[in-house]
Amino acid sequence: MSKNPPSTTASHTEAQLRSLLHLQRNFAPALSAQTAAQRKAKLDRMEAWLNKKENVRGLVAALQADFKKPEVETLTSELGVVLSHLRHVRSNLKKWMEPKKLPGALALTGITSYLYLEPKGSALIIAPWNYPFNLTLVPLVYAIAAGCTAVVKPSEMSPATTDFMRRMLDELFEEKEVKVVTGEGDTAAFLTTLPFDHIFFTGSPAIGKKVMAAAAKNLTSVTLELGGKSPAVIDRGVNQRKSAENTAWGKFFNAGQTCIAPDYVLVPEDMADSYVGELAASITRFYGEDPQQSDSLARVITDRHFQRIKALFDDAVAKGATVVCGGQFNAADRYIAPTILTDVTEEMDIMTEEIFGPLWPVVTYQDLDEAVAIINRRPKPLSFYIQSNNRQTINKLKRETSSGGLLVNEYLLGGGSPTVPFGGVNNSGIGKSFGYHGFVEFSNERAVMERKFLDLSVAYPPYTDKVVGLVRRIYGWL
Repeated sequence: MSKNPPSTTASHTEAQLRSLLHLQRNFAPALSAQTAAQRKAKLDRMEAWLNKKENVRGLVAALQADFKKPEVETLTSELGVVLSHLRHVRSNLKKWMEPKKLPGALALTGITSYLYLEPKGSALIIAPWNYPFNLTLVPLVYAIAAGCTAVVKPSEMSPATTDFMRRMLDELFEEKEVKVVTGEGDTAAFLTTLPFDHIFFTGSPAIGKKVMAAAAKNLTSVTLELGGKSPAVIDRGVNQRKSAENTAWGKFFNAGQTCIAPDYVLVPEDMADSYVGELAASITRFYGEDPQQSDSLARVITDRHFQRIKALFDDAVAKGATVVCGGQFNAADRYIAPTILTDVTEEMDIMTEEIFGPLWPVVTYQDLDEAVAIINRRPKPLSFYIQSNNRQTINKLKRETSSGGLLVNEYLLGGGSPTVPFGGVNNSGIGKSFGYHGFVEFSNERAVMERKFLDLSVAYPPYTDKVVGLVRRIYGWL
């Protein structure tokens, strides 16, 4: 495991980055003219490369080097998700590219209207470190499908995976079409100032605001996949052991470093002790008595993130939180034990900042109105989770809250399905990705209207009484 991952150095000067964008913008018209079969051939090459055993082993090794990501989590949440999207896009691309006929209007008799999806042109993809392969390659798949060029900026915090992707994409594409750019945060910041046609950014709301501000200077469209404090509401009447296992899996997968991980859990006050006990027992079943020795638990990505999470823990304990289980920290290994905290109050930093790690505050509620109020006091989250067998409970929570996505009796799967749109709302994101929505994000929905018969000559000047009378009658049809 890398000691301090920010080790990838900038591979391009600012002049070279401008030149790269110029090269790709010049090539974009040729890509725009390519057929569905030509675009699908590129996806075929990507899948074939990823299906080679030596490349699968290389990806597993890279993520293990970056933050001890378990092989099962790499195969499911990284490689498996990318292959799922590749296959879905390939199966549907021809249909997506076809013009979409639009309904007519009586006042426009003789006009045929349709939508033609054309590539936006040059795309910039800025990816995070927590799922570095998945969150880089999935938007790239949709950019390629839409016919865009792409400059790809992976995270400097996962250098082994970045090197793996750079090697892959250099083998598969010429730089005039797809090019990986390495470097630290200042490289990404500079890229956002360039006149790309679209920027796809995945990261924190704080950085997302900076990306949007930079893009606004060029009127560049953006997709912002952000995050926030995604709540999980546990209802009375659930099978507590089954629910706790499901909830613990969703929280501690990737050591909690997931933008859609349940950030805090809301439990009815009268079942808090029993449910928290089941959560603690689930952690032991998953990771053993000493989770640091488990091969199933990833590590925190960098020393800086380790210290940030430790500070959240220290603040909560200092303000009265109780450590039910966990609470062990090893800076040398960047290990944080799966930790459950009770007696949590909303004044604690752990309830105001996105945790993005294996700390889990438990908050109690007396009735659903109180749970709704707690959720709605925070910015709209990327995901919202409900564990309930009661349809009235589910409907009330769905109706009275807002989030990018909602999962009932399951966790995380909204971030992996190629058929379900994914994205946040307000503070948790702008725009949707995955499936047809992902294709559209990198496309311009160009409205086309064609005159087939008749014309508007009866309403041309001069505006005589006859013309005025005719237009008055037509006006009623509009």
